[in-house]
Amino acid sequence: MSSLEQSKREENLAKEQENGQEKQESLPSCDLKSSTEKSNSDVPTHDGPINDDTKTPNTNEGDAAGEETKLSKNQLKKRKRWEQKMEVKKRRKQQEKEVKSAKAKAQGRDLEQERKEMEARTASGEGWRKRQAVWEKKMKQASSTFQVCIDCSFGEQMTAKEINSLALQLRYCYASNRRSPQPCFLTATSVTGTTLDHLKNVSGFEEWSTKGFTCTDNSLEEHYKSKLSSVVYLTSDSDNVLNILEDDKVYVVGGIVDRNRLKRAAIDRAESLGIATAKLPLDAHLQEMESTRVLTTNHVYDILLKYKELFDRKSSKAPWREALMAVLPNRKGAKFASEEEEKSKEAS
Repeated sequence: MSSLEQSKREENLAKEQENGQEKQESLPSCDLKSSTEKSNSDVPTHDGPINDDTKTPNTNEGDAAGEETKLSKNQLKKRKRWEQKMEVKKRRKQQEKEVKSAKAKAQGRDLEQERKEMEARTASGEGWRKRQAVWEKKMKQASSTFQVCIDCSFGEQMTAKEINSLALQLRYCYASNRRSPQPCFLTATSVTGTTLDHLKNVSGFEEWSTKGFTCTDNSLEEHYKSKLSSVVYLTSDSDNVLNILEDDKVYVVGGIVDRNRLKRAAIDRAESLGIATAKLPLDAHLQEMESTRVLTTNHVYDILLKYKELFDRKSSKAPWREALMAVLPNRKGAKFASEEEEKSKEAS
């Protein structure tokens, strides 16, 4: 063997040994002692004071990524749609603001000055006093017209979900009364338990009594003990049709959300108290309804309120048709009778 071949062989052998060492170093160490010492050296000890400068890993990004992986494809699609919806809403709000600003400038108004004046009125309480004066004037007129009561004594017969719906309907009634140009005095009786708890969670509930809406734990018969003869309980099971609303009456709406479970509950209660009953003239003005004719508490109240707004004392014509058309939601699919059909029904 020549010296040249011998040197190449030694060189190849050295390379093989070097590659073998690199592979061995890349393998995990099986030396438990060295591994333990290395892991212990990375853990901060608590023998001395804790260093405030010690950096802690930021797990927010990891948590967000983990949350993304936990969501299903359907949930991710819903989230994306919601984010897109919020983005559209944000853009629309900005566009409305720009349109409003442009309109004000075209009218020669100074929006910044108006904003400062509004803040000054708010700080001084002037704006509140003006609104209160307008409200007191409305309620002074309401003292000479009919009142409405919502009987909430059916809570024990309703489910938790139904009670929650009733509390929401009471809020709708309060809001309608506040917005109405001709509000009336509204009272809710037997407001206790879960129903009262729901209402107490509403911001400003304590001030409802100053806005024409009284909530009491007294029963209907206790609250109107001195004038039960002027109380009329509204129920679709009554044989009496309500043709006109009288100013000296208190019209009671049953606070019932029962999905048609509690049959005759309202009329049975009225008859047990010896109270007069009546029903809204739906048959005289409606041909048919695609859904049930059972109305929610707030819809009945809104019909009474709209009747009061539209009633012309000079003509004395009861505006039931107009009130029903204004209040009944489209989902009811109400089809109204013609004027000739209404007249024939009234004659019969």
